[in-house]
Amino acid sequence: MLQKSRLQHSHSYKLRDCMKNEISRVLQVLQEMHQKREEQKFNLGKLTETINMLEEKKLHMCMSYEAAMQERTQRWESYKVCQLVEKEQELCIFYEKLNVLVKMIEDSNLKIQSMEDEIKRQNNLLMKQFFSKQALEEESILLQIQLSEMKDRLTELEKAFVNQTRAGKPSGKDLSLEELIKKIEQLEVHLADKEIQLLEMELVYEQVTRLSQRFQIKAENGKEDTLHLAKKVNELQAQIRERTRKIMAVVAELSMRQAECMTLQQEMKEKELQLDLCQRSVEQGLPPSDNIENEWLRCLRDQHRRQLAEEDEWNQLPNGVYTKAELRPNAYIPIDDPLLVPKHYGALAPFKPTEPGANIRHIRKPKYKPIEI
Repeated sequence: MLQKSRLQHSHSYKLRDCMKNEISRVLQVLQEMHQKREEQKFNLGKLTETINMLEEKKLHMCMSYEAAMQERTQRWESYKVCQLVEKEQELCIFYEKLNVLVKMIEDSNLKIQSMEDEIKRQNNLLMKQFFSKQALEEESILLQIQLSEMKDRLTELEKAFVNQTRAGKPSGKDLSLEELIKKIEQLEVHLADKEIQLLEMELVYEQVTRLSQRFQIKAENGKEDTLHLAKKVNELQAQIRERTRKIMAVVAELSMRQAECMTLQQEMKEKELQLDLCQRSVEQGLPPSDNIENEWLRCLRDQHRRQLAEEDEWNQLPNGVYTKAELRPNAYIPIDDPLLVPKHYGALAPFKPTEPGANIRHIRKPKYKPIEI
């Protein structure tokens, strides 16, 4: 009985030890599960906070995106309106310049037409004066010939009268004294008539000479006036050609401005249609468009990259001093701490190896030997 009781007692001890081991194992499992549950709770809390932060960040990004889109739309509309107003003003200015140039061309054409009429009238008048001058010159030449003939005849008569060899007894009977006096009176009257005719011819010759000189002076002055008018007409024609070229250039520039205005109006209509589509997508809770979403993400990446670049370039120390040196962490946040209070590393700070230099390429890599246990 004693042996049997001992065996039972030893068996009970063994069962107790087995039960204790099982209980300790179960307690350990429960403790591990409790730790896992606490870790999962902590992770869940962190994930919840992260989700809340992401939600807030998402809301903030959506608000900033909507504000940026509104600002961009307003700026774009104001820019388009300002640009259209400027283009309209330039177009009005070009139209005014074009009207002024057209009016100047019309005035120049009227002036040229009046000058051409004046030149034709002067030419006709000069041609008439030239023909009358030729007739008067011919008449003066005939009168000079007659005058020279009469002078020659007069000299011949004087010589014949002085020549005594021709003297002879006249045939017929001698006239009486009264008849001779009458004959002398008749000859004197005839001589006076001839002298009067000679004086008249000389006066006519002088008058014709004076008129021919006057016509010659007028013809020379008319030539100078014609030359001056021709030069003026040439200058006006050159000005008309220059104005025509300028008008063509202004018209070409005007057509370019009109094409640019049409392009801008078409672009504005496309942007307005795209804006309506984006607003509808935003009202439905969708991104405005793939391009805008990609552009917004790209802007955010650029902003983040610039911020990191600025932070990398200048870092502020706790004492207020700015430095370009890379910051090294001197504290950590423990996982099992529910308050998430950072703790200093102290003397056991993590090791941070230095970056390999440029001369590391001259050093061979070591060959690691397998560890035998």
